[in-house]
Amino acid sequence: MKIYKNISIIYEDNHIIVVEKPAGMLSQKDYTDTDSLLEILKEYIKTTYKKPGNVFLGLVHRLDKQVSGIMVYAKTSKAASRLSSQFRSHDVIKIYCAALQTITSTDTAWHTIHDAIIRHHDKTLISSDNITAMHASLKYKIIYTKPSYSLALIQLYTGKKHQIRAQMSHLGMPIANDIKYGATLISSEIAIALHAVYLQCIHPVTKERISFYSKPQGIIASIFNTIDVDHVIKNALIHEGYSL
Repeated sequence: MKIYKNISIIYEDNHIIVVEKPAGMLSQKDYTDTDSLLEILKEYIKTTYKKPGNVFLGLVHRLDKQVSGIMVYAKTSKAASRLSSQFRSHDVIKIYCAALQTITSTDTAWHTIHDAIIRHHDKTLISSDNITAMHASLKYKIIYTKPSYSLALIQLYTGKKHQIRAQMSHLGMPIANDIKYGATLISSEIAIALHAVYLQCIHPVTKERISFYSKPQGIIASIFNTIDVDHVIKNALIHEGYSL
């Protein structure tokens, strides 16, 4: 695994680059004009391969600034188009792990959640009667509990902004440290306890099914510091039939 400016590069070939986004970093630049993962990776490609002029790097999905984990970028326009198509058709499997602020539960079944959501200012809200609402869908499963917190796997079916944060909060189980969505502040870090732990897609050129795993650290590891969180999550994913 390569490291460039504290960014872990999980996989790279001529068509894609897969990395671990740190919490607190933007996926791409916004109005604040602060450094983003996209710009850092463009710099990495330009420097490493001595590319002249502007470097192409296609953004095909995003993670919130406060969220860490796996991201895939496209190194060619063809790869970008094909990956974007997979994300639009929901053919990409995206699984997150999260520390949920919740009453200890012994329920370990998968639960599928469908909501209508709207954006209001800088927040995503659940709405039952707004005609402009968007459909949001995910499923979650509790894989470990301790007093006040549960460790969960969350699989996204739709990829709306702040979707996981809003839907889990609406269920009374906000993401730990996510004060915007009702959790208690437990750390001054920008990070919330949500990590994109697993991604599976079809390689845009070879057509092989490829998968990637990213070990959770930071707040999630801190909350569950009495267990091997990595081992628990890997076992849960393997039990569900995912290859690591």
